[in-house]
Amino acid sequence: ITALTWDCVDKDGKLKSNLSMNGEYVMTEDGPKWHEQAEAVVKYVLENQSLDHLIDADGYTDTVASVSINLYGFVNGVKDCLRQASEGTAAKSSWSDGTFSYEAPEFDSNGYKDQVSMTVKDGKMTALTWDCVDKEGKKKSNLSMDGEYVMTEDGPKWHEQADAVVKYVLENQSLDGLINEDGYTDTVASVSINLYGFVGGVEDCLRQSSEGSAAAASASAVKDGSYSYESPEFDGNGYKDQVSMTIKDGKITALTWDCVDKDGKKKSNLSMNGEYVMTEDGPKWHEQAESVVAYVLENQSLDGLINEDGYTDAIASVSINLYGFTGGVEDCLKQASR
Repeated sequence: ITALTWDCVDKDGKLKSNLSMNGEYVMTEDGPKWHEQAEAVVKYVLENQSLDHLIDADGYTDTVASVSINLYGFVNGVKDCLRQASEGTAAKSSWSDGTFSYEAPEFDSNGYKDQVSMTVKDGKMTALTWDCVDKEGKKKSNLSMDGEYVMTEDGPKWHEQADAVVKYVLENQSLDGLINEDGYTDTVASVSINLYGFVGGVEDCLRQSSEGSAAAASASAVKDGSYSYESPEFDGNGYKDQVSMTIKDGKITALTWDCVDKDGKKKSNLSMNGEYVMTEDGPKWHEQAESVVAYVLENQSLDGLINEDGYTDAIASVSINLYGFTGGVEDCLKQASR
């Protein structure tokens, strides 16, 4: 990335940066102005060539001290530009043919699991289904058609809305522009249901398909060697994440994760010695760290490990936040792919 700009425009075509510089857009009497904060996050991405560690789950940053504005719009714009760039260089056959399926690992708060099935032929999605199943195995689509699952007396039923978003993806061969940051859509007028489960399932199926097409080249995708990462700063609890990785024959063969405090003491040792205690019962910190390391070694991937808040539903014994760990793994893999 050699050049990057971010601005916002209102309905009259006025740029927020200009309004900010001219004193017409004021957030606070003291502190950096909007255009100064925008310049700071642009500088961060150009220097790091990445969005890694820029925002938290709510779209704010702890990384750039002078910035207090929400960065969801900026981050989504950068991601979209990077996607366009990757599509420009990607081969037409980036998806391998086959049938792929996804089922949510757990039932949601309403007692349903999302199920997505996809068929890819000649590098295109040719068939796609989305449904939800309850604990008794009943499908939401059938319950909706039979009048047993009713969201509202008027308006499209659940199965009709599900059909509409499936049609959108098949027509566009993409999820681009389908949902906003809350998981709802402004793109398909008839749809009011939350689409996070659907989108997650489609993304998982596409990942399976992409991995199939990349299998032959996977061994050369990363270079053998040892790579390490350390957080640039101590976190709010006084620790820095440290990740070390070894790759051999294109696979992650060794992986460690620890945190070190300002005195150089490792959290794993403190945990084993009973000096770092999170709770009286339940797995200790070092045991949870070992579990997530084992997950990545077994799966050779971070896929499905954390949710948007940095926690995991994939490993039942783990309750600690994993943002530092996943960020370190991603950084090591990035080093290996250079």
